[in-house]
Order: sequence, then structure tokens, then C-alpha cells
Amino acid sequence: MDTTIEVDRSIPGIRVVTEHLPWCHSAAVGIWVGAGSADERPGEHGAAHFLEHVLFKRTSSASGRELSERIDLLGGDLNAYTGREHTCYHVHVPAPGLAEAVGVLTDVVANGRCHPDDVDVERDVVLDELAGREDDPEDVACELATSAVLGEDPLARPVIGTEESVRSLDADTLLEFHRRILRAGDVVVAAAGRVDHEALVRLIAEGPLPAVVGPNTEPGASARSSGLWGRSPALVGMDEDSEQVQIVLARRTPARDDADRAAAQIATAILGGGLSSRLFQRIREELGLAYTVYSSIDQYRLTGVLSVVAGCPVERAEQLCDQVGEVVAGMRSSAPGTDEVDRAVGHLTGSILLGLDDPLSRMTRIGRHLLDRDTIVPVATSMNRLLAVTAEDVTRYWESEVAPWSLAAVGPGMPDLGAAGLLDRLGG
Repeated sequence: MDTTIEVDRSIPGIRVVTEHLPWCHSAAVGIWVGAGSADERPGEHGAAHFLEHVLFKRTSSASGRELSERIDLLGGDLNAYTGREHTCYHVHVPAPGLAEAVGVLTDVVANGRCHPDDVDVERDVVLDELAGREDDPEDVACELATSAVLGEDPLARPVIGTEESVRSLDADTLLEFHRRILRAGDVVVAAAGRVDHEALVRLIAEGPLPAVVGPNTEPGASARSSGLWGRSPALVGMDEDSEQVQIVLARRTPARDDADRAAAQIATAILGGGLSSRLFQRIREELGLAYTVYSSIDQYRLTGVLSVVAGCPVERAEQLCDQVGEVVAGMRSSAPGTDEVDRAVGHLTGSILLGLDDPLSRMTRIGRHLLDRDTIVPVATSMNRLLAVTAEDVTRYWESEVAPWSLAAVGPGMPDLGAAGLLDRLGG
């Protein structure tokens, strides 16, 4: 069945986009703010994520409990997440409760109080979350690798902050950060499901958001980047008493609108994106060295990061490093064939199509597109962009990459000679 996407720009600083899904029994709405951890100033590290926690505690007219009760009564789910370049507050409810849910969501984003008592309570929650991540070697290794690759750029900072920065944040700092990012006027309200476009625009125009959002003079340009990326190979790690070793190999890749972004996505899928990928077949299926092994790519406004992630028992660490190096080096010595490209394209386009059955996924897609690009790229265009990539394009892209590799290793005795050998093998 056909869907209709509509965009409204009549509210200063707020763009409203909807995708009507006539067969759907629910609606997902997200308020996207074009600011994340990369927009934090000195003294604000971790503020974007901390703020996401605190705003749900109370507004000028309702307690956090009252807000939760209203959403539970509707049978919905209210949540948020923070990225490096954006923050999203979202709700998913059965369609009859949409207007009430939008009222709760806009109240949270526009009128969240940042009360000192709430800040103190949520500080402990965020510190617990931070401690949980520090107990996860994969999270630690991924953060270390990302920081090594991105260097002094604001994108390199952990989204959640550090224990020191979280302890130093206070209510005034969070409130000023909140006001500043809303005044910047880079806000998108996106909705998908059984939703009426004109009715949603009216709800937003007559609600509390317009009073706190400033006029946007440069959509999609909020995220800050200094370009101070890592320029040389880096071997980082943490000697941690555990039964496992976690390694993350990473380097910079094209930005999200770069001409080579599709080739980069397909190369990443060939390397370790699916069950038939080179890493999974060699490391997991043939050698049984690791339960977890994959590659992924994050693409930001001005750069991207390719990561190769693997974990194994301590006694297999040296062999794992050797084999990961062999597979990654093989992307040059044994160029991907047409069959590999076809499977990678199938994996990526299939993921797009599977997401179309979920209104929350559709909301995320149109919200991110409008926030990042100030336009909605049709699904067919996204798929055709991938389908147009050839094996030669993938080979040319991979051989043209000159950004140095960095490696993070977490576990007993890490980083050791095996990790150093892996980095040397790839020439940094």
C-alpha cells in the first residue's frame, strides 16, 4: 500500500514530517533535536545524555509519575536516546491516544524542569549506567577505539560522559544547555503510522514547543566538528582482569553524504556485516575462535568510523589478532567478487525493507533524514544507490582509503604483542 509523506515548515525552528500508514494501528512520534554530545561545551561533557534522563522527572505542570501514568494508560512507550550529533525524545502509542501522547512528549521537551533534586537522583542512575558500561569490555574497547580514531574532535567524546564530568554537572548547567540547543532552532517533529498531518501540525503549533524553540537559520548544521581527527596509528588498551579479550580495530571512513558512502557500507557488510561475511565465516564458523565478531560503520556529518569488533578467551587472543589481520588485509589482496557484493547489497536493502513494517523505524528514518539533510530521501532512492554499486566500486573505495588504523584491546595483559602485530600488519 502507498504511503504519504508530508513536510510542514510553517513553525519557526520546527519542521514537522509525517508518514501516513493507513494499515497501521499505532503511531510513533519523535522530537529530534539537532544537538548531541559533540555540541557540548567545556564543563558540559555528558550533558546531552544526562539531560535526557532529567527531563522525564517532572515538568512545570506534571510530576514524572503523572507523565508515566498517562502513557501507561494509553498503552504506549515513552523513551529517548542521545547520539553524538542529535537527541531524540519519542513515544509510540495506539493511534487513538496520539494527541494525548504528543501532549506528554512536548511537555517533557519544552517544560522539563531540571530540578536540583531530580538531578541528584538521576546522577546516581547515570553513574550506575556508566559503571555498567565500564564492566562491559566490548563497550570499553569500542569507546577507546573511537577516541583514538577521532582524536581531539568533539565526536570522540563518549556520549555518556565520564565519572568526573557526570559528578560535576549541576541543574543550572543542564538547564542552560537545554535552553541553548532549543534556541538554535534545529528541531524536527517526525511521526509515522496512523497519523493526520494537519492535525499534528496544529498540535505542535498550539503546544509549548514554539515558545522555546528559536528560528533555525541553518538546518542540519548544529553538530560541531573540529576536524582534529587522529592522524597516526594508535594502539590503546586496558589491562583488565577477565576471562575474555576484546579487540576493536577502527579507522575513519566517508561521511554520511560522501559519494563513496554506499561503497563503504557494502565493503563493511562484506567484511563483517552478515552471516556470510568474511569475518564471520573465517573467525566464527571455520576456526571457532570467537563468539562475537562483526564490523560496523557509523557515518557523521563530516566523517565516519569503521569498526571491526571481536572477543575471545584469553588463550586465543594472539590467534584471533592474527586471523582478524589476515581477513582485513584480504580485502586488498583478494578483492570482493560480484557474488559477495550481491549478498552484501541484499543484506543492506533487506534491512531497509524489514524496517518498513515498523512505524518507529519509519519515524526514525524520516526524522533523521529531515534533520540531517533537510529532505526525505525516498526508499527507492536509498535502495537504488546500493544496487548501483559494483565490485569494482568496492575495490576502488577500499584501495583508496588512506586513514590509519587504530586498535583497542581490553583484557589481561592488553595491549600485548599480538595486538601490536595486528596493527603493524595493516600498516596502521
